[in-house]
Amino acid sequence: MQQTVYLNDVLEEMRTPNKEGRAIKFNMSVRSLNKNSKTGGKMYHYENAKLVMEETPLDPLGIKALQMLPSEKRETFKKSPNHFKNKTRNIRLEDGSIKKIHIKHIIRFNGKTVIY
Repeated sequence: MQQTVYLNDVLEEMRTPNKEGRAIKFNMSVRSLNKNSKTGGKMYHYENAKLVMEETPLDPLGIKALQMLPSEKRETFKKSPNHFKNKTRNIRLEDGSIKKIHIKHIIRFNGKTVIY
């Protein structure tokens, strides 16, 4: 019998931080889709991916602490991606790149089949 997990449980597990306040690593398989041509179906497997989220810094010289220092050149913030409305999430891959995935296209999560 194949193990299954609900999508809500997958999303909850993805955004739950570990003891240090960092995002947990997970494995997932996601299917692609081109909304304009209604084609797709290519399967992507992501190993040791992490949800992009605000992490608590471990030391005062961490990334978040350094961002809070006053600087002459400040980055401008982009508009909100509206992940809830668009049903998307950003994940960071092992190589440091960020991918946007559509949550309805998640097929497997940590070896379990995702059901809705």
